[in-house]
Amino acid sequence: MYKDSSSQSRYCYPDTDVLINIPGLRDPNQLEVYESLVATQRGSHLHQNPCLGSFDLKHLKAIHHYIFQDIYPFAGQIRDEDISKGFYFAPSQYILLQAKEIFRKLREESYLVGLDLEEFSQKAAELMGDINHLHPFREGNGRTQREFIRCLALRAGYKLDWSRVSTKETLDASIRSVVDDTPLADVIRRCII
Repeated sequence: MYKDSSSQSRYCYPDTDVLINIPGLRDPNQLEVYESLVATQRGSHLHQNPCLGSFDLKHLKAIHHYIFQDIYPFAGQIRDEDISKGFYFAPSQYILLQAKEIFRKLREESYLVGLDLEEFSQKAAELMGDINHLHPFREGNGRTQREFIRCLALRAGYKLDWSRVSTKETLDASIRSVVDDTPLADVIRRCII
């Protein structure tokens, strides 16, 4: 969990860094275990029944809501405070504007349909890096991004299995994508089966 350390997050219980959550857990370790269990179950269901949408912000929000609806009251809602984790993500007041541009570009690129494996991996990495920098949700951005990209791959004719690489490797490549999407493109390429 992370926030702008200069103030108390409205998403957290008073005087804590624990996000307000539906089961009312106050212990960060218990919340982490609960989130992992429930989000993994929801993610498994999405593998069988993908969340359909138009590959836009509304679609991204629907995926986030589905995965986190039993965990956080803000599931599917755009954050309204600034957050950081080693660096600052997009300021909250610019999320909608930046999202509009990100998804306009994706639409103009025909949702990456018709690209060979190398091109698809590179373009998907650029998109995932842009969405990661946007970080539109208070928590749960990584899982949501991965499911969104998995669905995009399906639309483009590729099957993407994130379990083919470690979570740490995917996270490291995602963090690195702020300055270089090459490692993330490599991760995506290796996840396509």
